[in-house]
Amino acid sequence: MKINTYAGAGMSSWVLQRITGLLLVVYFMVHMWGMHFRFEFKTPLDGVFTYVLSTEFFLIILVLIVYHGFNGICSVTIDLVGGIRLQRWLFWIFMVLGVLLLYAVSIRSRLF
Repeated sequence: MKINTYAGAGMSSWVLQRITGLLLVVYFMVHMWGMHFRFEFKTPLDGVFTYVLSTEFFLIILVLIVYHGFNGICSVTIDLVGGIRLQRWLFWIFMVLGVLLLYAVSIRSRLF
């Protein structure tokens, strides 16, 4: 019996997709909880919100969103086109597009 093992861009992008998805869900839950109770009474996360509103944290969340989104689009493209042979090329094409988008957004919003 032959067991298929996956390595390379496909496996690493799959793992990073799950990690970024989990981090975005945790961020969204903490953000919603904090914004709901922020003005009603003092929360233990009030000190955290001063960091969350910083430029560095905004850039981290932006990187997570762009990677997760472009990797999802890449996965859908691979599934629809059936381009398993093109998987590595499509992965790097979408990552370069993501970096260009991050650069454009950072210049537009003067992050650097």
